[in-house]
Parts: sequence; structure tokens; C-alpha cells
Amino acid sequence: MRIIKKSKEINSVFNSVKKTGFVPTMGSLHKGHEYLIKKSIKQNHVTFVSIFLNPKQFNSKKDLEKYPKKLIDDIKICKKNKVDFLFIPSFKEVYSWKTKKRRFPKIENVMEEKYRKGHFKGVLKVIEKLIDIIPASRMYLGEKDFQQLKIIKDYFNINKIKTKIIRCKTIRDNNGLALSSRNKLLNNENLKKAAKVIRFIKKIKLKNNSLSHNKKAIKKFLKINKINFDYVEYINLKKFNVSKKQSYNMKIFIAFYINKIRLIDNI
Repeated sequence: MRIIKKSKEINSVFNSVKKTGFVPTMGSLHKGHEYLIKKSIKQNHVTFVSIFLNPKQFNSKKDLEKYPKKLIDDIKICKKNKVDFLFIPSFKEVYSWKTKKRRFPKIENVMEEKYRKGHFKGVLKVIEKLIDIIPASRMYLGEKDFQQLKIIKDYFNINKIKTKIIRCKTIRDNNGLALSSRNKLLNNENLKKAAKVIRFIKKIKLKNNSLSHNKKAIKKFLKINKINFDYVEYINLKKFNVSKKQSYNMKIFIAFYINKIRLIDNI
């Protein structure tokens, strides 16, 4: 595995290789990231992983500082999974990269956009830079950040970016909790509490009640267990708006807090 810190070093790779995969990350890698990496390695001749903690997508300096950083462990994980190139740029290296002027898609004011103003603009700004630096054949993104995945896909479509986005399933712990770098900030007791929320939502989803009844039941469960939350929404995955009627093409989306750590999921 070759570690690259300068963008210019990457250009030569694309002259000699046809199928390239790219897994963009913010570090603190876990088995969810490993799943993306393995999928890329299986489908491509060469796989790139980037580790860049993007300050522009954080809503507060405190949240950025609190985000887990495990670079030595991350390098070991990438080596173990036989990543070809690991890109670890500085802030200046990424944001000094000149890109074409592109359009941003319309972002619906629901869920993460509503509660984390400017977050997705920060995400798109860094993706805009990274996909220019690493113009891979395929980019691998997880469904846990479903709204982010959709917005990046919309961005690629309106700007006719040739890289194909490969949507990958959410990898969960044995207790049902979606794997997340933020989980590393929680102790075992808190992880069990978070998993309890997900199990309850899965149970509610199976009941043939109205959506409003189910939402009230979930919110009641959260309040009884003294768990703060930003939203609980049924979202139509095709139109990506709030669902009011039962449909096979929808999921329950949630953002909640365990010991002040914010977790998101979709079930």
C-alpha cells in the first residue's frame, strides 16, 4: 500500500489503470468502512481510500474536536484490507485544489438539512475537490448516511460526473446498531441503550398501524427512556419527502442522542 499526501502524485495512476474504486472517509475506520473497501477491491483493479476530516461539514468546533481520530489504526486497517493507495491530505492540499464551477442540487429542508444547516454544502464542497483529485470509475458510499448519499448522487447527475456511485448496505453490530465512528465515543452501557432504540423501531415498523400512530409510539419510547432526538420521520425514498401513507418504498429515519453523542439511522 502506498500512502499519498500530495494530490499531484495521483495523476499518473489514472493513465495506466482502467477500473478504479474510491472510498472517501473521515477516518476512525470500522467494519462498515471495511465492507466498502472489500467491495471496491472486488470490483476494481485499483482501490483508493481517503482519510480527510473535513471541518466544513461540522456545525461546531466542539463537535469537530470530539470526533474520534485513530490514524495509526486506520492505516493498519487499510493495509490489512490490501488498499492500493491511501490518500491522507492536509486541509490546504484539498481546498487549494482548483475545480470547475459546478451546480449544487436542490436540498430538501428535511432531517439533516433542517437540523444541521450548511452541513451538506460542506460535504459537497469536499466531494467536489476529492472527485477531481481522484476521478475514479466508482465511488462507494454507505446507506446509513442515506440523505447524504442521495444528495451526492444528485450532484453527480446534474453535473454529469462520470464516476458511478455504488450504494452499499448498512453494516450493523450483533445488537442491531449501525456501525459508526461516533459509536467509539460511547461505553458499552450507552451502546446497549442505542441498540434498544433501533430494536424498538424495527418492532414498530412491523405493526400495521398508521404512520402517525407509529411515530407517536417511537417518540413516546424515546421520552420514557429520556433520550433526546431531533427527528423521527417516515421518508418516501423515491420522492425523498415525508410519507403520510404506508408504502413499500419508504424507511423510518431518526437522529437521536445518547450521552450527548448524536447518532443517525434509517430502518
